[in-house]
Amino acid sequence: MDARPMRHLLLAALLIATPAFAGTPLPDAPHVMASGEGKTSVAPDLARITLTARYRNAAPAAAKQSVDRSIEAFLDLAPRFGLKPSQVTAADLSVSEDVDYDERDRKMSNGFIATREVTVELHELDRLGEFLDAALAAGMNEIDNVAFESSRADALRAEARDKAVAQAREKAGGLAQAFGAALGQVYSSNSLNSVSADGYGAATLDRVEVTGSRIQRSRYVQPTVEYSERVSAVFELKRGSP
Repeated sequence: MDARPMRHLLLAALLIATPAFAGTPLPDAPHVMASGEGKTSVAPDLARITLTARYRNAAPAAAKQSVDRSIEAFLDLAPRFGLKPSQVTAADLSVSEDVDYDERDRKMSNGFIATREVTVELHELDRLGEFLDAALAAGMNEIDNVAFESSRADALRAEARDKAVAQAREKAGGLAQAFGAALGQVYSSNSLNSVSADGYGAATLDRVEVTGSRIQRSRYVQPTVEYSERVSAVFELKRGSP
C-alpha cells in the first residue's frame, strides 16, 4: 500500500485536531499552529509603592487639613531616600461624607473622610523598611501596595518574547517534520499575554499594620522578578519530498 495517502490523511487529521488560538487568523492552505512561552528572571532594582493618607473628622475642612499635613511631611522626607520629583506621583484629594441609614431611611453621618494617594518609585531597596517606617511616621497611614520591578523591564520582556517565539517555531517545525512536511513562513501570530511576578516561590512582602500611633515593624523579603511572555503562531506548510 502506498504510504503517501496515509501520510496526507495523518497530516490532515493533525491540522483539524490542532486547537484554534483566539484572535489568530488561519489560512485556507495547509498549516500548523503552535504556542510558545518564554521567561526571564532577575533581581529587582526598584519598588513601586502606593501609600494613602486617610483621615476622618466631623468637619470636612479638618479632615482635609490632616491629610494635607501628612502629605507635606511625607514629601519633605522623600529626598532623604533619593526620590526625585518624577518618581513621586500624588493623586487628587478626595473628601466625602460617611453616611449610614437606619431602617426608616434616616441619614446618620459618621463624619467626613479625606484621602489622598501617593505612588513612589524607590530605587534604594536596602532602605525599604526604613522608608516605610518613615512614611507611616509622617502620617501616611495605609500602605496599599509594594511591587518589585526591574528598570530593564522592557528589555526583559523582549528577551522573554524572543524565547517564546523560538519555542513556538521549534514546536511547529517538529510537528511538520513528523508528518513529512516542511515548515513555511509565518502566516499570523498573536501575543497571548504578558505577565510579571515577584517572589521566591510564595515569598511576599510582609503586611504592614498601624495600631494607633504604634508602628509594627515587619520583615521584608527582596524577591526575584520574573517576566513571562506567551505567543501563538500559524505557520504555512510546504509539502515534503514524496
